[in-house]
Amino acid sequence: MNLESRGQFSLNMQSRQHTFLTVAAIIASYWTVSISMVFVNKHLLSGSYGDVDLSIFVAWYQSLAAIAFIQFIGLFQKMRKKSLQIPEVDIQALFQKDMLKISLTTVIMIVMNNLMLKHIGVAFYQVARSFTLVFTIVLSASMLKQPLTWKVSLACLFIVTGYLIGIDEENNIGTLSLWGIMYGLLASLSAAVCGIYNKRFGSAPNIDSLKQAYYNNINSCLFLAPLVYSTGQAGQVFESIEMTSVKFWVFLTVSGVLSLAVAWVSTLQIRVTSPVTHHISITGRSVAQTIIAILYYREQKTMWWWCGNLSVVSGVLLYAWLKSYKLNPSKDKSVLLFKT
Repeated sequence: MNLESRGQFSLNMQSRQHTFLTVAAIIASYWTVSISMVFVNKHLLSGSYGDVDLSIFVAWYQSLAAIAFIQFIGLFQKMRKKSLQIPEVDIQALFQKDMLKISLTTVIMIVMNNLMLKHIGVAFYQVARSFTLVFTIVLSASMLKQPLTWKVSLACLFIVTGYLIGIDEENNIGTLSLWGIMYGLLASLSAAVCGIYNKRFGSAPNIDSLKQAYYNNINSCLFLAPLVYSTGQAGQVFESIEMTSVKFWVFLTVSGVLSLAVAWVSTLQIRVTSPVTHHISITGRSVAQTIIAILYYREQKTMWWWCGNLSVVSGVLLYAWLKSYKLNPSKDKSVLLFKT
């Protein structure tokens, strides 16, 4: 090997190492941000600040905090003479039909997810939200006309079986909440619909991820404002002693920043890896979140409870493998882990 070849080989190895480290850092960021957000939301919604129902108020404040954070970063970058352009608000684009569909389903998903977290433990979160993939597969077959094969149906069977086992074990332990199950199903359905709308709208020209997130949060604020007022949640918050609690507002603001960070890091993870790897990363994060929750809250779970979780994880991984095989039909053992 001559000097030129050695130099080229060294550059290729450095490039691959840099790519691997970048991907690892982004995946680690996604795990950290998303797990943190679930625990912060659980803290806000589990009665840590009295008996006040905060499910809708938290969702509204998260959108408001996300908008303020985007504006703050833009102003900060402008002062440093950096080029981060905050998207201008185009009323026509803001109230465009597809954008409104995404915003409405996002609002429903966030509110239902908050209500679910209020009634279930973090350890059960993975199973309670596992029907998102099942709904996505069914809706993709009906709305996007994607074929439903027996292998994909088998993946759904694993998920449904694990879901039912998980519910039965939660009932045996005495921690089952029917309201939590119902809200979890509604959150999963709205997340699946939102994902399909995002897939349609995200491919439109002149729509970048920051602009879509910015518009989505503005619409979410507008949609949630009447609900916050009509349910009396805003009044309850401002009349309670938590109004003067610095800790309360810090947690609320952090939850808003985390909600924006989750959307941004998710998009970044898909870009540097692949949609399949992103799905596997979500599954790994859910498993880690379950283990952390059990250790943190010192919960005891039965063997069948773990079997239910394993069945859900198996179904998701099977679907991810089928998806990777579809993307690489000539290389059934090759899964694109990251882009070079």
